[in-house]
Amino acid sequence: MRNIKAIIYAMLGGMVAYGYGQRGQMGMAGFIAVFTMGIIALTLSPIGRMRIRWDADGITVSVFPKKPVYMAWRDLESISLDHLGYHIKSRSGRFKIRKQSMPEDLLKRIRENIRQNNLPNDMRRQKEPDGTAQKGG
Repeated sequence: MRNIKAIIYAMLGGMVAYGYGQRGQMGMAGFIAVFTMGIIALTLSPIGRMRIRWDADGITVSVFPKKPVYMAWRDLESISLDHLGYHIKSRSGRFKIRKQSMPEDLLKRIRENIRQNNLPNDMRRQKEPDGTAQKGG
């Protein structure tokens, strides 16, 4: 989608700059060309694009130009869904992601960990290395 927008901006800017060039207004044509290049660069840049990575230890959310935020699975507290998408809260931060953009396996893993984190300590089950569940205390 970003590439399509960039192509459309290039075509529109090129047509406007060409029109000014035909009329002999080279300064305005140059300004429009430079402005169009800047808009294309902003459209294709990663500014404000959220990237979510997860592994066995937790979730890393990075939005350029901010530094990445790491959330451990054991710190996840709640998840909610509204018209904007999913809102995930943890002890170390929070983030939101659109419903269409949320990977199904990540959603499943988040729900499992929130459910496990919200159990009382006497009912919490800890998994053994062989995969069996044992009552924790």
